[in-house]
Amino acid sequence: MTGVVGRSPASDDAPAPPAPAGDVSMTTLASGRRVVTDRMPGAASATVVALVGVGGRDEPSPLAGVSHFLEHLLCKGSPGRPAAEVAESIDARGGDLDALTDRERTAVQVRVPAGDAAFALDLLGDLVLHPALRPTEVEVERKVILEELAQAEEDPEDRAHTLSAAALYGEHPLGREVIGDRATLASMGPEEIGAFHAARYRPRSMVVAAAGAIEHDAVVDMVDRWESEAGDGPAPEALLVPTREAPVPRSPSTCVLRRPGEQVHLVLGWPVGPVDRAERAALSVVAHILGGGPASRLFRSVRDERGLAYAVDSSLALHVDAGALTAYAGCAPRSVAEVRDLVAGEVARLAADGPTDREVTVARGYLSGSYTLALEDSATRAWRVAVEELERGGVRPASERIASYREVTVDQARAAAARLAVTPSVVAVGPVPRRLHL
Repeated sequence: MTGVVGRSPASDDAPAPPAPAGDVSMTTLASGRRVVTDRMPGAASATVVALVGVGGRDEPSPLAGVSHFLEHLLCKGSPGRPAAEVAESIDARGGDLDALTDRERTAVQVRVPAGDAAFALDLLGDLVLHPALRPTEVEVERKVILEELAQAEEDPEDRAHTLSAAALYGEHPLGREVIGDRATLASMGPEEIGAFHAARYRPRSMVVAAAGAIEHDAVVDMVDRWESEAGDGPAPEALLVPTREAPVPRSPSTCVLRRPGEQVHLVLGWPVGPVDRAERAALSVVAHILGGGPASRLFRSVRDERGLAYAVDSSLALHVDAGALTAYAGCAPRSVAEVRDLVAGEVARLAADGPTDREVTVARGYLSGSYTLALEDSATRAWRVAVEELERGGVRPASERIASYREVTVDQARAAAARLAVTPSVVAVGPVPRRLHL
């Protein structure tokens, strides 16, 4: 993390930054599949996203990691489109194809120059609805994913965050590694993955979003053609998405994984319970005050004033029925206890006393301003409308999201900070001194 060329901190009298102009529309097709667009006249790019409300927490234990496995295979082509042809067709347009899986969603995204939006939608539909699942490619991707898992396990920072989720949620699926584990990855083949796709990738569980220089009616017409080609039959009853169960609150715990290295990677986690839409902005303000950048409490106390870490930050992970704030720092082995106490102390003070008026003002300015800047990108806009439609009760104008940050009051921020008045779970990965008991 380096210094920041700053803008003037926001003040209460500063005018609200204008959100980039957009035109959001939503249509629900007869199948139940939703199509949402954010038109950006004059944009040079177009981004299309298929967002499915299924992730790592929705998998039966014997198939842990199947959502992520399927995500890899969705990018490997369809029966009529070999993987090499998909890659070449994207490259020939200067575009990109990407996909991701987390605990509650899976997505495939195609970003292209605006004139190629029709191509992107045609490709997206083919990949998402008709994955080839060729046995040879399943075996190749199995090896790739096992290497990905090995890399995640070797990366001490990644490992610390994975262990923090396990400490916060225990045996609940939210505590599992999204990639899966070696046993489950070895056991699943094209049949199991195909059955999972047939059961989960149903029209009502998917939102198709597009943003950029596109026209809503044209996007709807193209996605509507997917329906006649999808061949959606009855979902296999045995593999229907299980009802999500909220995790049971757990007692705080400490996990130390000693391994060679130069740094100890420390993650402290505070459960915040379920967070509704109205509370998200206030909690985001608190997270930014704690560890969102060079003006944050953790950056100042751990890095600027004491030089104990290069990287120190905090983040929120919010799910439909649970959530947590985590703080991360990488430090020398001799400093582990001091850094842990500094981080825990800053959070305890923030929870007890609340943020200052000035801290809330600066955080509001950062969140509203950075969100405004991000809206210049068609990929950000497509993701925004897809997530809001799928998970948050419908799309609201970007100006409302920006206003939700700017309108957070000091009292609301203090109430959100009070959620952190609990003992954190602590995870340390690296050369933790044997004599140290965290």
